[in-house]
Amino acid sequence: MTNALTSAAPVRPSPLAFRVFLGGQSVSLIGDGLAILAIPLLVLEVSGSAYAAVMAAIPRTVGYLLVGLPAGALVDRLNPRNVMLTMDVVRFGVFLTLAVLAATEQLAVPVILALAFVAAGAGVFFETALTVAVRDLVEEERLIRTNSLLEAANQSAQIVGPGLVGVLTALWGLQVALLVNACTFAVSFVSVLHVLRGKGRAGRAPSPPLREALRGVRGDLVEGFRCLRSLRVVLVVTCLQASANLFLAVGYLLVFYLRDTLHLGASQASAVVAAGGVGGVLGTAVALRLGRRMRHETLIALSAACLGTTLASLGVATSLVPLLVLNLLLGGSTVTAVVLIRTLRQRLVPRALLGRVTATAKVAALAASPVGALAGGALTTLNDGDPRPVFLAAGLLSVLTTAAAWALGLRAGSHAPSGTEQGPTEPEQRPTQTGPGPTQTGPGPTETGQGPTAPGLSATPVPEAEGTAEAP
Repeated sequence: MTNALTSAAPVRPSPLAFRVFLGGQSVSLIGDGLAILAIPLLVLEVSGSAYAAVMAAIPRTVGYLLVGLPAGALVDRLNPRNVMLTMDVVRFGVFLTLAVLAATEQLAVPVILALAFVAAGAGVFFETALTVAVRDLVEEERLIRTNSLLEAANQSAQIVGPGLVGVLTALWGLQVALLVNACTFAVSFVSVLHVLRGKGRAGRAPSPPLREALRGVRGDLVEGFRCLRSLRVVLVVTCLQASANLFLAVGYLLVFYLRDTLHLGASQASAVVAAGGVGGVLGTAVALRLGRRMRHETLIALSAACLGTTLASLGVATSLVPLLVLNLLLGGSTVTAVVLIRTLRQRLVPRALLGRVTATAKVAALAASPVGALAGGALTTLNDGDPRPVFLAAGLLSVLTTAAAWALGLRAGSHAPSGTEQGPTEPEQRPTQTGPGPTQTGPGPTETGQGPTAPGLSATPVPEAEGTAEAP
Protein backbone atom coordinates (compact mmCIF):
# COMPACT_ATOMS: atom_id res chain seq x y z
CA MET A 1 0.00 0.00 0.00
CA THR A 2 1.35 3.35 -0.94
CA ASN A 3 1.75 5.58 2.03
CA ALA A 4 0.36 9.05 1.52
CA LEU A 5 2.28 10.73 4.30
CA THR A 6 5.29 12.78 3.52
CA SER A 7 8.06 13.34 5.98
CA ALA A 8 6.73 16.80 6.76
CA ALA A 9 5.02 17.24 10.08
CA PRO A 10 1.24 17.74 9.89
CA VAL A 11 0.00 21.28 10.18
CA ARG A 12 -1.96 21.73 13.40
CA PRO A 13 -4.99 23.98 13.76
CA SER A 14 -4.87 27.17 15.75
CA PRO A 15 -5.95 26.95 19.42
CA LEU A 16 -9.21 28.74 18.57
CA ALA A 17 -10.00 26.38 15.69
CA PHE A 18 -9.26 23.41 17.89
CA ARG A 19 -11.60 24.71 20.59
CA VAL A 20 -14.33 25.02 17.97
CA PHE A 21 -13.65 21.43 16.96
CA LEU A 22 -13.84 20.14 20.54
CA GLY A 23 -16.99 22.14 21.21
CA GLY A 24 -18.68 20.68 18.15
CA GLN A 25 -17.80 17.15 19.20
CA SER A 26 -19.18 17.78 22.69
CA VAL A 27 -22.49 18.87 21.15
CA SER A 28 -22.44 15.79 18.91
CA LEU A 29 -22.02 13.61 21.99
CA ILE A 30 -25.13 15.18 23.49
CA GLY A 31 -26.91 13.98 20.35
CA ASP A 32 -25.68 10.46 21.08
CA GLY A 33 -27.01 10.82 24.62
CA LEU A 34 -30.38 12.00 23.32
CA ALA A 35 -30.63 8.95 21.05
CA ILE A 36 -30.18 6.58 24.01
CA LEU A 37 -33.74 7.33 25.14
CA ALA A 38 -35.36 8.96 22.10
CA ILE A 39 -35.37 5.87 19.84
CA PRO A 40 -36.87 3.43 22.41
CA LEU A 41 -39.47 6.06 23.38
CA LEU A 42 -40.40 6.52 19.74
CA VAL A 43 -40.85 2.77 19.29
CA LEU A 44 -43.01 2.59 22.41
CA GLU A 45 -45.12 5.50 21.21
CA VAL A 46 -45.74 3.79 17.87
CA SER A 47 -46.12 0.16 18.97
CA GLY A 48 -46.59 -0.02 22.74
CA SER A 49 -44.43 -3.17 22.63
CA ALA A 50 -41.76 -3.65 25.29
CA TYR A 51 -40.02 -6.20 23.04
CA ALA A 52 -39.79 -3.69 20.20
CA ALA A 53 -38.43 -1.06 22.61
CA VAL A 54 -35.68 -3.47 23.68
CA MET A 55 -34.85 -4.10 20.01
CA ALA A 56 -34.54 -0.33 19.51
CA ALA A 57 -31.95 -0.13 22.27
CA ILE A 58 -29.43 -2.51 20.67
CA PRO A 59 -28.58 -1.07 17.21
CA ARG A 60 -25.37 0.57 18.41
CA THR A 61 -23.80 -2.62 19.73
CA VAL A 62 -25.00 -4.75 16.83
CA GLY A 63 -23.97 -2.05 14.35
CA TYR A 64 -20.43 -2.01 15.67
CA LEU A 65 -20.15 -5.78 15.50
CA LEU A 66 -21.35 -5.69 11.88
CA VAL A 67 -19.34 -2.79 10.45
CA GLY A 68 -16.64 -2.07 13.02
CA LEU A 69 -13.78 -3.90 11.28
CA PRO A 70 -14.53 -2.63 7.74
CA ALA A 71 -14.92 0.87 9.17
CA GLY A 72 -11.42 0.74 10.63
CA ALA A 73 -9.91 -0.31 7.30
CA LEU A 74 -11.77 2.34 5.32
CA VAL A 75 -10.91 5.12 7.76
CA ASP A 76 -7.24 4.23 7.32
CA ARG A 77 -7.65 4.61 3.54
CA LEU A 78 -9.76 7.78 3.49
CA ASN A 79 -9.36 11.27 4.88
CA PRO A 80 -10.84 10.85 8.39
CA ARG A 81 -12.17 14.41 8.40
CA ASN A 82 -14.21 13.69 5.28
CA VAL A 83 -15.53 10.55 6.96
CA MET A 84 -16.67 12.65 9.92
CA LEU A 85 -18.44 15.16 7.68
CA THR A 86 -20.21 12.44 5.73
CA MET A 87 -21.35 10.60 8.84
CA ASP A 88 -22.65 13.81 10.41
CA VAL A 89 -24.75 14.36 7.28
CA VAL A 90 -26.09 10.80 7.48
CA ARG A 91 -27.02 11.08 11.16
CA PHE A 92 -28.58 14.50 10.65
CA GLY A 93 -30.68 13.05 7.83
CA VAL A 94 -31.76 10.05 9.93
CA PHE A 95 -33.04 12.07 12.87
CA LEU A 96 -34.56 14.77 10.69
CA THR A 97 -36.47 12.04 8.83
CA LEU A 98 -37.63 10.53 12.12
CA ALA A 99 -38.79 13.94 13.35
CA VAL A 100 -40.76 14.60 10.15
CA LEU A 101 -42.32 11.14 10.13
CA ALA A 102 -43.23 11.46 13.81
CA ALA A 103 -44.85 14.85 13.23
CA THR A 104 -46.91 13.46 10.32
CA GLU A 105 -47.76 10.20 12.14
CA GLN A 106 -46.33 8.07 9.35
CA LEU A 107 -43.89 6.03 11.40
CA ALA A 108 -43.74 2.24 11.61
CA VAL A 109 -41.51 0.13 13.85
CA PRO A 110 -39.52 -1.46 10.95
CA VAL A 111 -38.76 2.02 9.59
CA ILE A 112 -37.60 3.27 13.00
CA LEU A 113 -35.35 0.24 13.53
CA ALA A 114 -33.88 0.48 10.03
CA LEU A 115 -33.04 4.16 10.49
CA ALA A 116 -31.64 3.45 13.96
CA PHE A 117 -29.25 0.87 12.48
CA VAL A 118 -28.17 3.36 9.79
CA ALA A 119 -27.43 5.97 12.47
CA ALA A 120 -25.56 3.38 14.55
CA GLY A 121 -23.40 2.36 11.59
CA ALA A 122 -22.63 6.00 10.82
CA GLY A 123 -21.65 6.48 14.46
CA VAL A 124 -19.19 3.60 14.19
CA PHE A 125 -17.41 5.23 11.24
CA PHE A 126 -17.48 8.61 12.98
CA GLU A 127 -15.96 7.39 16.24
CA THR A 128 -13.20 5.45 14.49
CA ALA A 129 -12.32 8.44 12.33
CA LEU A 130 -12.37 10.74 15.36
CA THR A 131 -9.71 8.64 17.09
CA VAL A 132 -7.46 9.05 14.06
CA ALA A 133 -8.25 12.77 13.81
CA VAL A 134 -7.26 13.42 17.40
CA ARG A 135 -3.94 11.73 16.66
CA ASP A 136 -3.49 14.10 13.70
CA LEU A 137 -4.68 17.26 15.43
CA VAL A 138 -2.97 17.02 18.78
CA GLU A 139 0.66 16.87 19.82
CA GLU A 140 1.40 13.69 21.72
CA GLU A 141 1.89 15.34 25.08
CA ARG A 142 -1.65 16.73 24.80
CA LEU A 143 -3.36 13.48 23.82
CA ILE A 144 -4.28 12.55 27.37
CA ARG A 145 -5.87 15.95 27.98
CA THR A 146 -7.87 15.89 24.75
CA ASN A 147 -9.10 12.34 25.32
CA SER A 148 -10.05 13.21 28.89
CA LEU A 149 -12.08 16.21 27.75
CA LEU A 150 -13.89 14.22 25.08
CA GLU A 151 -14.65 11.35 27.45
CA ALA A 152 -15.89 13.80 30.10
CA ALA A 153 -18.26 15.19 27.47
CA ASN A 154 -19.33 11.65 26.59
CA GLN A 155 -20.06 10.71 30.20
CA SER A 156 -21.91 13.96 30.82
CA ALA A 157 -23.97 13.47 27.65
CA GLN A 158 -25.10 10.05 28.84
CA ILE A 159 -26.48 11.72 31.95
CA VAL A 160 -27.83 14.93 30.38
CA GLY A 161 -29.10 13.46 27.09
CA PRO A 162 -31.89 11.21 28.43
CA GLY A 163 -33.02 13.92 30.85
CA LEU A 164 -33.14 16.47 28.03
CA VAL A 165 -35.27 14.09 25.97
CA GLY A 166 -37.73 13.86 28.86
CA VAL A 167 -37.98 17.65 29.20
CA LEU A 168 -38.36 18.31 25.47
CA THR A 169 -40.91 15.53 25.09
CA ALA A 170 -42.98 16.79 28.01
CA LEU A 171 -42.99 20.38 26.73
CA TRP A 172 -43.26 20.03 22.94
CA GLY A 173 -43.45 16.38 21.99
CA LEU A 174 -41.02 13.66 20.97
CA GLN A 175 -40.65 15.01 17.42
CA VAL A 176 -39.04 18.17 18.83
CA ALA A 177 -36.55 16.06 20.78
CA LEU A 178 -35.69 14.24 17.54
CA LEU A 179 -35.26 17.55 15.71
CA VAL A 180 -32.91 18.82 18.44
CA ASN A 181 -30.99 15.56 18.12
CA ALA A 182 -30.57 16.17 14.39
CA CYS A 183 -29.34 19.71 15.05
CA THR A 184 -26.53 18.43 17.30
CA PHE A 185 -25.01 16.62 14.32
CA ALA A 186 -25.37 19.76 12.21
CA VAL A 187 -23.33 21.62 14.85
CA SER A 188 -20.69 18.89 14.72
CA PHE A 189 -20.58 19.16 10.90
CA VAL A 190 -20.04 22.93 11.04
CA SER A 191 -17.26 22.59 13.63
CA VAL A 192 -15.39 19.99 11.56
CA LEU A 193 -15.87 22.04 8.39
CA HIS A 194 -14.47 25.10 10.19
CA VAL A 195 -11.34 23.22 11.18
CA LEU A 196 -11.00 21.84 7.63
CA ARG A 197 -10.60 25.31 6.20
CA GLY A 198 -7.18 26.74 5.75
CA LYS A 199 -3.87 26.05 4.12
CA GLY A 200 -1.02 23.72 4.73
CA ARG A 201 -2.34 20.44 3.31
CA ALA A 202 0.25 20.32 0.54
CA GLY A 203 2.22 17.67 2.37
CA ARG A 204 -0.55 15.11 2.03
CA ALA A 205 -1.91 13.27 -0.97
CA PRO A 206 -5.62 13.51 -1.82
CA SER A 207 -8.03 10.79 -0.68
CA PRO A 208 -8.66 8.05 -3.26
CA PRO A 209 -12.13 7.51 -4.75
CA LEU A 210 -14.39 5.38 -2.55
CA ARG A 211 -14.43 2.54 -5.07
CA GLU A 212 -10.65 2.40 -5.01
CA ALA A 213 -10.61 2.59 -1.23
CA LEU A 214 -12.93 -0.43 -1.00
CA ARG A 215 -10.46 -2.62 -2.87
CA GLY A 216 -8.21 -4.73 -0.73
CA VAL A 217 -10.11 -4.04 2.51
CA ARG A 218 -9.84 -7.70 3.46
CA GLY A 219 -6.07 -7.58 3.14
CA ASP A 220 -6.02 -4.40 5.19
CA LEU A 221 -7.93 -6.13 7.99
CA VAL A 222 -5.39 -8.96 8.03
CA GLU A 223 -2.61 -6.40 8.21
CA GLY A 224 -4.35 -4.69 11.12
CA PHE A 225 -4.48 -7.98 13.02
CA ARG A 226 -0.78 -8.52 12.32
CA CYS A 227 0.04 -5.07 13.61
CA LEU A 228 -1.98 -5.69 16.76
CA ARG A 229 -0.19 -8.97 17.33
CA SER A 230 3.22 -7.38 16.81
CA LEU A 231 2.64 -4.62 19.39
CA ARG A 232 2.74 -6.60 22.60
CA VAL A 233 1.54 -3.86 24.95
CA VAL A 234 -1.38 -2.92 22.69
CA LEU A 235 -2.35 -6.58 22.32
CA VAL A 236 -2.25 -7.17 26.07
CA VAL A 237 -4.30 -4.03 26.72
CA THR A 238 -6.86 -5.10 24.10
CA CYS A 239 -7.24 -8.51 25.77
CA LEU A 240 -7.50 -6.84 29.18
CA GLN A 241 -10.20 -4.49 27.91
CA ALA A 242 -12.22 -7.35 26.42
CA SER A 243 -12.01 -9.35 29.64
CA ALA A 244 -13.00 -6.30 31.68
CA ASN A 245 -16.08 -5.83 29.50
CA LEU A 246 -16.89 -9.51 29.97
CA PHE A 247 -16.91 -9.13 33.75
CA LEU A 248 -18.44 -5.65 33.81
CA ALA A 249 -21.46 -7.03 31.97
CA VAL A 250 -22.73 -8.43 35.27
CA GLY A 251 -23.61 -4.78 35.91
CA TYR A 252 -26.78 -5.46 33.94
CA LEU A 253 -27.86 -7.21 37.14
CA LEU A 254 -27.29 -4.14 39.30
CA VAL A 255 -30.85 -2.82 39.27
CA PHE A 256 -32.19 -6.32 39.90
CA TYR A 257 -29.73 -6.69 42.78
CA LEU A 258 -30.70 -3.37 44.32
CA ARG A 259 -34.47 -3.83 44.02
CA ASP A 260 -35.07 -7.58 44.39
CA THR A 261 -32.16 -8.74 46.54
CA LEU A 262 -31.48 -5.74 48.78
CA HIS A 263 -35.05 -4.35 48.54
CA LEU A 264 -33.96 -0.75 48.09
CA GLY A 265 -36.52 1.83 47.01
CA ALA A 266 -36.64 3.31 43.52
CA SER A 267 -35.02 6.59 44.63
CA GLN A 268 -32.18 4.75 46.37
CA ALA A 269 -31.57 2.51 43.37
CA SER A 270 -31.55 5.54 41.09
CA ALA A 271 -29.00 7.25 43.33
CA VAL A 272 -26.66 4.23 43.12
CA VAL A 273 -26.98 4.13 39.33
CA ALA A 274 -26.36 7.89 39.07
CA ALA A 275 -23.24 7.53 41.23
CA GLY A 276 -21.70 5.44 38.45
CA GLY A 277 -22.23 8.29 35.99
CA VAL A 278 -20.72 10.81 38.37
CA GLY A 279 -17.77 8.49 38.88
CA GLY A 280 -17.29 8.33 35.12
CA VAL A 281 -16.98 12.11 34.89
CA LEU A 282 -14.53 12.14 37.81
CA GLY A 283 -12.56 9.33 36.15
CA THR A 284 -11.68 11.61 33.23
CA ALA A 285 -10.18 14.11 35.68
CA VAL A 286 -8.17 11.34 37.35
CA ALA A 287 -6.85 10.19 33.97
CA LEU A 288 -5.84 13.73 33.08
CA ARG A 289 -4.16 14.45 36.42
CA LEU A 290 -2.30 11.18 36.90
CA GLY A 291 -1.70 10.51 33.20
CA ARG A 292 0.81 13.35 33.14
CA ARG A 293 2.77 12.00 36.09
CA MET A 294 2.71 8.21 35.81
CA ARG A 295 3.39 5.62 33.16
CA HIS A 296 0.16 4.87 31.29
CA GLU A 297 0.63 1.10 31.45
CA THR A 298 0.90 1.28 35.25
CA LEU A 299 -2.20 3.45 35.54
CA ILE A 300 -4.19 1.10 33.29
CA ALA A 301 -3.27 -1.84 35.51
CA LEU A 302 -4.17 0.07 38.68
CA SER A 303 -7.50 1.18 37.20
CA ALA A 304 -8.34 -2.36 36.11
CA ALA A 305 -7.42 -3.72 39.54
CA CYS A 306 -9.64 -1.10 41.19
CA LEU A 307 -12.44 -2.02 38.79
CA GLY A 308 -12.25 -5.68 39.77
CA THR A 309 -11.99 -4.97 43.48
CA THR A 310 -15.01 -2.68 43.53
CA LEU A 311 -17.03 -5.09 41.37
CA ALA A 312 -16.34 -7.88 43.87
CA SER A 313 -17.16 -5.57 46.77
CA LEU A 314 -20.60 -4.85 45.29
CA GLY A 315 -21.38 -8.50 45.96
CA VAL A 316 -20.93 -8.07 49.72
CA ALA A 317 -22.23 -4.52 50.21
CA THR A 318 -25.73 -4.37 51.68
CA SER A 319 -26.41 -0.71 52.60
CA LEU A 320 -26.88 2.44 50.57
CA VAL A 321 -23.70 4.42 51.38
CA PRO A 322 -21.20 1.65 50.55
CA LEU A 323 -23.12 0.93 47.34
CA LEU A 324 -22.97 4.59 46.34
CA VAL A 325 -19.23 4.77 46.96
CA LEU A 326 -18.51 1.47 45.22
CA ASN A 327 -20.45 2.28 42.07
CA LEU A 328 -18.81 5.71 41.95
CA LEU A 329 -15.38 4.05 42.19
CA LEU A 330 -16.37 1.47 39.59
CA GLY A 331 -17.48 4.13 37.13
CA GLY A 332 -14.38 6.22 37.80
CA SER A 333 -11.88 3.39 37.42
CA THR A 334 -13.56 2.15 34.24
CA VAL A 335 -13.48 5.53 32.51
CA THR A 336 -9.94 6.24 33.69
CA ALA A 337 -8.84 3.01 32.01
CA VAL A 338 -10.81 3.89 28.84
CA VAL A 339 -9.06 7.26 28.45
CA LEU A 340 -5.61 5.83 29.10
CA ILE A 341 -6.07 2.87 26.76
CA ARG A 342 -7.22 5.15 23.96
CA THR A 343 -4.23 7.42 24.47
CA LEU A 344 -1.84 4.47 24.60
CA ARG A 345 -3.10 3.18 21.24
CA GLN A 346 -2.75 6.62 19.68
CA ARG A 347 0.84 6.78 20.93
CA LEU A 348 1.99 3.30 19.95
CA VAL A 349 0.10 2.31 16.80
CA PRO A 350 1.46 3.60 13.45
CA ARG A 351 -0.81 6.28 12.02
CA ALA A 352 -1.58 4.30 8.84
CA LEU A 353 -2.95 1.39 10.93
CA LEU A 354 -4.64 3.26 13.79
CA GLY A 355 -8.19 2.96 12.42
CA ARG A 356 -7.97 -0.80 11.99
CA VAL A 357 -6.37 -1.47 15.37
CA THR A 358 -8.88 0.82 17.13
CA ALA A 359 -11.83 -0.89 15.43
CA THR A 360 -10.49 -4.36 16.22
CA ALA A 361 -10.10 -3.49 19.90
CA LYS A 362 -13.61 -2.05 20.13
CA VAL A 363 -15.21 -5.01 18.38
CA ALA A 364 -13.47 -7.38 20.81
CA ALA A 365 -14.69 -5.33 23.79
CA LEU A 366 -18.26 -5.12 22.48
CA ALA A 367 -18.44 -8.82 21.64
CA ALA A 368 -17.43 -9.74 25.18
CA SER A 369 -20.23 -7.75 26.81
CA PRO A 370 -23.29 -9.77 25.70
CA VAL A 371 -21.44 -12.99 26.54
CA GLY A 372 -20.83 -11.72 30.07
CA ALA A 373 -24.41 -10.51 30.44
CA LEU A 374 -25.85 -13.87 29.39
CA ALA A 375 -23.46 -15.77 31.64
CA GLY A 376 -24.24 -13.50 34.60
CA GLY A 377 -27.97 -13.93 34.12
CA ALA A 378 -27.69 -17.71 33.80
CA LEU A 379 -25.49 -18.06 36.87
CA THR A 380 -27.82 -15.85 38.92
CA THR A 381 -30.78 -18.02 37.89
CA LEU A 382 -28.90 -21.17 38.88
CA ASN A 383 -28.15 -19.55 42.25
CA ASP A 384 -31.87 -19.09 42.99
CA GLY A 385 -31.87 -15.46 41.87
CA ASP A 386 -29.03 -14.29 44.13
CA PRO A 387 -26.48 -12.27 42.08
CA ARG A 388 -24.05 -11.62 44.93
CA PRO A 389 -21.76 -14.59 44.19
CA VAL A 390 -21.77 -13.55 40.52
CA PHE A 391 -20.54 -10.05 41.39
CA LEU A 392 -17.90 -11.51 43.69
CA ALA A 393 -16.65 -14.05 41.14
CA ALA A 394 -16.59 -11.51 38.31
CA GLY A 395 -14.58 -9.07 40.41
CA LEU A 396 -12.04 -11.67 41.50
CA LEU A 397 -11.59 -12.95 37.94
CA SER A 398 -11.11 -9.37 36.76
CA VAL A 399 -8.33 -8.87 39.32
CA LEU A 400 -6.67 -12.11 38.20
CA THR A 401 -6.74 -11.13 34.52
CA THR A 402 -5.29 -7.75 35.44
CA ALA A 403 -2.43 -9.48 37.24
CA ALA A 404 -1.87 -11.66 34.17
CA ALA A 405 -1.87 -8.61 31.88
CA TRP A 406 0.69 -6.92 34.15
CA ALA A 407 2.98 -9.94 34.02
CA LEU A 408 2.55 -10.48 30.27
CA GLY A 409 3.27 -6.97 29.04
CA LEU A 410 2.12 -3.99 31.07
CA ARG A 411 4.97 -4.26 33.55
CA ALA A 412 7.59 -4.05 30.78
CA GLY A 413 5.64 -1.30 29.00
CA SER A 414 6.64 0.26 25.71
CA HIS A 415 10.22 0.99 26.76
CA ALA A 416 9.89 4.66 25.94
CA PRO A 417 9.16 7.74 28.00
CA SER A 418 5.78 9.42 27.77
CA GLY A 419 5.75 11.93 24.95
CA THR A 420 7.89 9.82 22.61
CA GLU A 421 6.19 8.64 19.46
CA GLN A 422 6.00 4.89 19.24
CA GLY A 423 5.88 2.80 16.15
CA PRO A 424 7.27 3.63 12.72
CA THR A 425 6.63 7.08 11.39
CA GLU A 426 8.56 7.25 8.13
CA PRO A 427 7.05 5.61 5.05
CA GLU A 428 9.88 3.14 4.64
CA GLN A 429 9.48 2.00 8.26
CA ARG A 430 5.78 1.16 8.10
CA PRO A 431 4.60 -2.41 7.62
CA THR A 432 4.33 -3.54 4.01
CA GLN A 433 0.76 -3.21 2.80
CA THR A 434 -1.07 -4.26 -0.32
CA GLY A 435 -3.66 -2.48 -2.36
CA PRO A 436 -4.42 1.20 -2.52
CA GLY A 437 -2.95 2.96 0.44
CA PRO A 438 -4.67 4.95 3.07
CA THR A 439 -4.30 8.57 2.28
CA GLN A 440 -4.07 11.15 4.91
CA THR A 441 -5.14 14.63 4.02
CA GLY A 442 -5.06 15.98 7.49
CA PRO A 443 -7.02 15.58 10.64
CA GLY A 444 -10.30 14.07 10.53
CA PRO A 445 -12.58 12.60 13.62
CA THR A 446 -12.68 10.39 19.06
CA GLU A 447 -13.54 7.27 19.85
CA THR A 448 -15.82 8.22 22.66
CA GLY A 449 -16.26 5.11 24.56
CA GLN A 450 -14.77 1.69 24.59
CA GLY A 451 -17.63 -0.61 24.56
CA PRO A 452 -21.07 -0.84 26.01
CA THR A 453 -21.80 0.32 29.49
CA ALA A 454 -23.88 -1.88 31.69
CA PRO A 455 -26.89 -0.13 33.14
CA GLY A 456 -25.83 1.59 36.30
CA LEU A 457 -22.15 1.41 35.46
CA SER A 458 -20.32 4.31 33.85
CA ALA A 459 -18.42 2.70 30.98
CA THR A 460 -18.79 -0.48 30.22
CA PRO A 461 -13.41 6.34 21.13
CA VAL A 462 -8.30 21.24 9.14
CA PRO A 463 -5.69 23.84 9.66
CA GLU A 464 -6.90 27.37 9.64
CA ALA A 465 -3.72 28.90 10.96
CA GLU A 466 -0.29 27.72 11.85
CA GLY A 467 0.25 26.78 15.44
CA THR A 468 -0.10 24.01 17.96
CA ALA A 469 -3.47 22.69 18.98
CA GLU A 470 -4.21 23.25 22.61
CA ALA A 471 -6.99 21.74 24.60
CA PRO A 472 -9.09 24.49 26.09
